Amino acid sequence: MRKRFFLLAVLFLLTVSTVGQTRPTSLPVRMQRLLHLPKDNAPLKSEVLAKHTDGDVELEDVRFQAEQGIWVPATVVKPLHATKPLPAIICLPGTSGTRQHLTDAQLKLSPFPRTGWARALAREGFVTISLDYRGADVRQQNIFTDAVREQLAGRSYMGLLVYETMRAVDYLQTRADVNHQRIGVTGFSLGGAISWYAAATDPRLRVVVPVCSGAGTYDALLNSQPHTRYHSQYFYPAGFLRTFPGDQPELFAALAPRPVLIVGRDQDQGMPVEGLRKLEQEVRAAYQKRGVADRFAVHLTPGDHNYSEEMFAQVKQWFKRFLA
Repeated sequence: MRKRFFLLAVLFLLTVSTVGQTRPTSLPVRMQRLLHLPKDNAPLKSEVLAKHTDGDVELEDVRFQAEQGIWVPATVVKPLHATKPLPAIICLPGTSGTRQHLTDAQLKLSPFPRTGWARALAREGFVTISLDYRGADVRQQNIFTDAVREQLAGRSYMGLLVYETMRAVDYLQTRADVNHQRIGVTGFSLGGAISWYAAATDPRLRVVVPVCSGAGTYDALLNSQPHTRYHSQYFYPAGFLRTFPGDQPELFAALAPRPVLIVGRDQDQGMPVEGLRKLEQEVRAAYQKRGVADRFAVHLTPGDHNYSEEMFAQVKQWFKRFLA
């Protein structure tokens, strides 16, 4: 009887101690709420529109359906004569950039247009898929007015951009030539911002490399009007600081233990260096606490908002280290 009473007392104390406690909400769930994403994806439809070989790579023009009636144009590049499924990288251009720029035969990163870097990654042994983002001129849309229109209607434009990236993951997982467990994402400028928002939303994105992506802190952006207005409406999803009171460092810390490399410039108006250094310090500590300090890094180079071959070399090295 005493033993039974003791066990009941222990159970009572355990019950009382957990009253009012809730399990922490996962990062993807927090992002889904922040970005107002659909909870259930519609069955994926996709088409191969054209296919050709160019030197040591094969290119496919494809499209897949993100939402009812909304098709995303994309180009897949892969090495010829691959004998097994390859890791894949989603490549996202900056504002006014296109998938044709990214998959061009010539690697030319500065000045605009920045060409060839998705094809160059494919030559390193990856399948790459380059998207024309929602709002792009080539889709006969306008990201600036569309973002305001969607916000007025109560939708998040960053959520729409992220959702199309997630549907790209869905598409890659239908391909037999892709290792479905090894998918990464990278992008420049607007594409870089989409990449870290998408990675926070979709854990299937295993390696994350945003370039000149506005990573840092929103607090640093808010200290200067030129910095704040550098980004358009899509970059400020309503409720971000309520969801992440610790600002961007809280979001990036929650990506651990996934490998993350942030590539930036020290004079980038849309990425104040003081905010990036604060993020670097806090996120590095979080990764160290998880025992994966080598999986987070910031690579900062002198200059303004641009992409250089030296920066791209860091991007390639990170993917070859953690995704290949």
